[in-house]
Amino acid sequence: MDSITGFIMNMKINHSSLLKFSLLILFLVVVGNIVVLFIFNLPLSEFTFQIFLTNSIRSVLIGGSLGVGITQIIAWLDRNHPWLRNPGKRLLLQLASTIGLSLLIIVIATAIMIYSERNRIPSEMFFESFIFMIKTAVIFLILSMLITSSIEFFRNWKKSVIMQEELKREQLSLQYETLKSQVNPHFLFNSLNSATSLIKTDPEKAIVFIKKLSEVFRYVLEQKDNEIATIEAELNFIESYIYMQKIRFGENLTVNIDISDRNRYIIPLSLQMLIENAIKHNVISKEFPLTISILSKNDNYIAISNNLRKKPAVNTGSIGLENIKSRYRFFTSNPVIVREDEMNFVVEIPVINK
Repeated sequence: MDSITGFIMNMKINHSSLLKFSLLILFLVVVGNIVVLFIFNLPLSEFTFQIFLTNSIRSVLIGGSLGVGITQIIAWLDRNHPWLRNPGKRLLLQLASTIGLSLLIIVIATAIMIYSERNRIPSEMFFESFIFMIKTAVIFLILSMLITSSIEFFRNWKKSVIMQEELKREQLSLQYETLKSQVNPHFLFNSLNSATSLIKTDPEKAIVFIKKLSEVFRYVLEQKDNEIATIEAELNFIESYIYMQKIRFGENLTVNIDISDRNRYIIPLSLQMLIENAIKHNVISKEFPLTISILSKNDNYIAISNNLRKKPAVNTGSIGLENIKSRYRFFTSNPVIVREDEMNFVVEIPVINK
């Protein structure tokens, strides 16, 4: 039954391909003869079947070869020199390659046509046919460039719009996750308990703690409309967040930060979410202290690592991590790298050049 279904599907695909190929041939024949009649001012009375046949063959040879060749060139350029990376270079490469291909195809097509008719290639006939086919090819080239460039423009425009919408959704999702982690009852309960204890034992430190708490919430709210943030701003925010966590865990939590270049960019709140995950999923006690390191790596990455002592009852879902990965894909081709062994968990996030 599956083999019969597959055979039917292949028949449908072949039929569709054959129909498209036939329509393409018909289009080339029609356009080629219209070019001769209207653009080169050939009187209709002189338009014989022989001229029609010759023009049709020329159109299929030139137009078909150009269509296939330009399609392959554009596919190669899309992979290696996309429009969004360097539009000027892409335009020059596409123009040079298509013009070179056109000249090559015209020379070959002209030689084939004349040789098939006369069994030789006289120089004067070759030159006349070459000029004629150059004019025809230029028209085909202009039409194909207009069509393909228009299609490519609208395709990229649509892709850009979709990516922007996806980015907004991812950004909102990350903001929601971050805000949820900050304003959830456990966070507020722990923060208020810490503040209450400090008010009784160390009022001055309690004032600093409350100030840090306000800085954390203010930064989260400030970043709600930002797609990227400077490393300097993120680290200032992280220092306030770490201060609050160290009030709670004391010497059992250690965070080491060594970032050389702080003027570049990363995704907002990504560091906080990774630190939050490390605290959430690991035991933190005098017997099992947690050490988190935030270090520069190869000038292109920031590595966030922590020793592992997982809480057995905690669900270690990676929604926040997947959220960070998907957001980074909009800004850089460098992937977010995640490594884990028996001793350590490491996440490397790429640095973004604005």
